[in-house]
Amino acid sequence: MVIIALIIATLGLFWAVVLLNGHQLRRWLIGGFLILFLGMIGLLIANDNFQYGMVKTHQRTTSTLVSSIPNQPASMPNVLLYQPLGNGTEKVYLYRTNTSQTKPQAVPTKHVSSKLKTTTSDQATLTVTTTRWQYRNDWQHALFAFSGEQNRVSHRDYTFRLPQTWLSLSTTEAKQLAKIMKAPAQQQAIKEKVTEQVAQAVKQDPKMSASQRSALIQKTTIAVIKAQLK
Repeated sequence: MVIIALIIATLGLFWAVVLLNGHQLRRWLIGGFLILFLGMIGLLIANDNFQYGMVKTHQRTTSTLVSSIPNQPASMPNVLLYQPLGNGTEKVYLYRTNTSQTKPQAVPTKHVSSKLKTTTSDQATLTVTTTRWQYRNDWQHALFAFSGEQNRVSHRDYTFRLPQTWLSLSTTEAKQLAKIMKAPAQQQAIKEKVTEQVAQAVKQDPKMSASQRSALIQKTTIAVIKAQLK
């Protein structure tokens, strides 16, 4: 409706200024069409820059994750890859949500935030919260029809939740890990170090249950591997 009114105001101004020279209503028509023109321009600016007539809506989807590395060895821990940006404080995560993906998908960099959390669940997940602009009501929608603002994405938040058995590695660290997994001597060294540390922990807590010992082995293995990548 604003676009239509703006077109009418523009045509009306042209008609009044150019074609009504000498007409007694010329000044009144110019003033009226000019007010209409400026009013519609003001509404468009308010809608485009300040989201006048709009509200934010949120949509959340959660997907399970598989390792970012396709066809990785069974002995290799599941990995969520990332590509460091700049000085390394910013990360672009590379993820897969199913095993049929031949390449991991990168998190977009525009209007996006990402964070990594640890979960007690055995399953790694990705929750994407999408914030969009929508018109407050049907009247506002009709008023700004054809503006292209309806359902415009304002922001997306990517939250990765990884079990303690997963690794979050840079692409460079992932290459180092792949080499370790192909070297029997290094694998044996890791295994011996894990066994030693677990034995010490069990000695300090002889009443440790089988499930606690299994969790400790997984946690210690991840810690030893991370130390090898430094």
